[in-house]
Amino acid sequence: MSSFNQFTKELHILFKFYKATLYAYEQTDLLLFKCRKNKDEMATVGLFEKQPSYYKSKGKGISENQKNLSEVIFVRFVSALEVYLVDQVREIFLVTKEPFKKQHSKPEFSQAELLSMNSPADIFDKIINKETRKLSSGGFNIIIKYYKDNFQINLSDISPGLTKMEEYHQRRHLLVHRLGRTDEHYRKKFNCQLSKISVDEVYLKECFENFKTFSEIVETKLRDKIKNNFSVSKVEKEKEVKSIVLVEILKGQPSIFDNNFEFWAGDEFCMFSKILTNRVNESDSKFKITLAGTNTQISSYSTILKREVDRNKIRIEYITKKGKDIIEQTPKKRLDKATIEKIRKKLIMEQPNPPGIHKTIASELGLSNKIVRSAINYIYKNETNSEEF
Repeated sequence: MSSFNQFTKELHILFKFYKATLYAYEQTDLLLFKCRKNKDEMATVGLFEKQPSYYKSKGKGISENQKNLSEVIFVRFVSALEVYLVDQVREIFLVTKEPFKKQHSKPEFSQAELLSMNSPADIFDKIINKETRKLSSGGFNIIIKYYKDNFQINLSDISPGLTKMEEYHQRRHLLVHRLGRTDEHYRKKFNCQLSKISVDEVYLKECFENFKTFSEIVETKLRDKIKNNFSVSKVEKEKEVKSIVLVEILKGQPSIFDNNFEFWAGDEFCMFSKILTNRVNESDSKFKITLAGTNTQISSYSTILKREVDRNKIRIEYITKKGKDIIEQTPKKRLDKATIEKIRKKLIMEQPNPPGIHKTIASELGLSNKIVRSAINYIYKNETNSEEF
């Protein structure tokens, strides 16, 4: 992509400028040294030691000019990276509008603006400018969130990693706005004891290599996304949660099964119709629903279902979920007489009962710890047989 080519070109131009300027400093220092040592010889070729006041030789360390040069180049490195990441958004918008189709985003246009527009291109221009303006002013963390939400690319996972990239941006901020003086936030977050920071050649070279690698990985990921028109990959589809729920209405007509029922799934506003994929009525009061959505969406709605169960408005006979990272919710299991007797016999055999006996019995009988613990409490309190618990 052209923005990637421009960024890598900018990096190399800046680094070459840095190396060329260092070379000029070194040659100037050498020339001044020779002029001082061999004044007559240097005079024969028209060279005289007339060192200007604004030029100071480095002596044993680096000169102030060389230190400032490193800092300026570093600031340009970080700025170029942010420009690249924002320009990539613009370039993707030209290729496909798919990742920008947001239901919750509603651009505002005055009537005068609409009537003044000559073509849809004017609308597109305003939309993408609004998108990128937020990124340009928001900083690196806002860009990370944008790429994750819109392109499903987590910049934090890309080498050299979030901590190092944040340090680069924080250092740039301190150099630009505090002339390198560190604050408590920086010292604490990056375990730095220095009151002032700068940039040396080793640090600058590492930054150059890291930005180059980072941009190459981002470019590869974006090309893959564009190739598939930002469609959900097979791996991402497998993360979708599916749940089949058999519901029996006990009281009233709960609104949670209305298509326009609204709820929050984490920070996301959601409607029941968004996660409902199928509904089959088995009777006037019993039906089966199939839900599909993200783990957060299904888990949030499951909490709402449980709340209605606790209020005795509905009964859930079972909930099954498919997905690797899903917490399975099942109906409360009832204990019959036979199971209670088995638990009673285990208690008698294990006299005196050691701590955690319910876990041992649960493991042996293939029951949950909670069920066995409840049964033991029942046995101790009642000491009588029951058809059902």
